[in-house]
Amino acid sequence: MATNNVLDAVLAQYETSKQGGSSSTSKFTQEERMKKYFAAILQDKETQGQRRLRILPTKDGSSPFVEVKFHEVQVDGKWVKLYDPAQEGKRSPLNEVCEGLMMSGVDSDKELARNYRSRKFYIVKVIDRDHEADGVKFWRFKHNHKGDGVIDKIFPIFRNKGDVTNPENGRDLILSLTLTKAGTGKEYTVINSVLNDDPSALHTDADVAKTWLDDELTW
Repeated sequence: MATNNVLDAVLAQYETSKQGGSSSTSKFTQEERMKKYFAAILQDKETQGQRRLRILPTKDGSSPFVEVKFHEVQVDGKWVKLYDPAQEGKRSPLNEVCEGLMMSGVDSDKELARNYRSRKFYIVKVIDRDHEADGVKFWRFKHNHKGDGVIDKIFPIFRNKGDVTNPENGRDLILSLTLTKAGTGKEYTVINSVLNDDPSALHTDADVAKTWLDDELTW
C-alpha cells in the first residue's frame, strides 16, 4: 500500500506542476554542510560523465520531491539561491521589488523584474552511490516550465517502473552529465538523461539501510 501511495503522490505532483504549477536544529561546519548536498556537476577536465544515486522514500508515503521557491541573485559577483520567505506567509523584499517593477508599466522594468522573481525548485533526499559514507544527502534542482527539466526525465521512470524509492526493490538512478556553454561563454553541467538500474535493495546491510531510512535531518 505504501508503494502505491508514493507512486500516486509522485504522479499527482507531476501533473500539478505541469498545469501551473519541520526542521532539524543540527549545526554543521561548511565542510560538513557541503557533504550533505548532492551535486550533479562535472569536475575539472571532465566533459561528460555519470553520477548514480538512490532516492529515499518518505515515511508518510508522500512524494519525495519537496517543492520550494528560491530567488537566484548575484551577490559579490556570484550567483546564489535565497529562500523565498513568502511561501511561509512572511514578508519578501525581493518579491516586493519584483512587483514594484512590474507595476511601473515600463518594458525595461518588466524585464528587470525577472531577476527578482522566485522560482520553483525540488529538493529530494538521496544516497550518493559514489560517496555512501557521507550518508543522507539533499539534491536540489530547478523546475523547468518547458517540460524538459530533471523532474521530467525522472517522472517516466516512476510511471513505467513504479516506486523507485522502495527500500527493498527500488532502483538507483543514473544521471548522464555533459558540459555545455551559456551565451556568455561560461561552461556549466547539464543532465542529458536519467536512466534506471535494475531493482535492488537500498543496502545489503540492513542496519545501514535502517540508519539511512531513520535519518531525521531535513534540508
